[in-house]
Amino acid sequence: MAREQLLGSILQEQGMLHSRGELLLMLDADGATKITDLEKLEFQIKEFVKKELIRKSSISSETITNIGDIPVAAFGSRAHLEKRALATRKWYRNLLMKGFHLCVILVAGSRVKDTQCGFKMFTRSAARRLFINVRLKRWCFDVELIYLCKRMNIPIFELSVNWTEIPGSKIRITSIMYMLLEMIFIRLGYGLRIWKIYN
Repeated sequence: MAREQLLGSILQEQGMLHSRGELLLMLDADGATKITDLEKLEFQIKEFVKKELIRKSSISSETITNIGDIPVAAFGSRAHLEKRALATRKWYRNLLMKGFHLCVILVAGSRVKDTQCGFKMFTRSAARRLFINVRLKRWCFDVELIYLCKRMNIPIFELSVNWTEIPGSKIRITSIMYMLLEMIFIRLGYGLRIWKIYN
């Protein structure tokens, strides 16, 4: 499982850095999110870019015509399903989840409620800037992306998506410890400037 996750994240990162499309979609292989929800993310990004192009044309003579040239990200979210999940999960899982969310807020801020949903879309410009800087390859890869968006002033939109729990894709309790460790790496790596951010 760990080897597959590592391989998947490396392929994902390389795919994002070498893709030529204007909009780049990243999704988990388990198919938990409906692919048709990509239209929501695409619409939100296009609306933002449209407004941004109007704003930029009014203050600068520089012309940007491609959607991919404006850095912006849209993240799928299962946050709207949280109440139902809280009711069906065991108490210790809810406690761990709340603790994890608190740690995410302390490390990356509160811009995104659901950091672990694997359904994310980026403009080409955002993907190039973000994925060249990603250090983590496993659990908190998503948290690092949010942290980098915050540091690089890349807007993030969070949109609810249809999501189905896939049997066998649950995170083990031991994985939470690895997540916490990786969040410490994010905090120390960037906080102590061991990890540099390249534009």
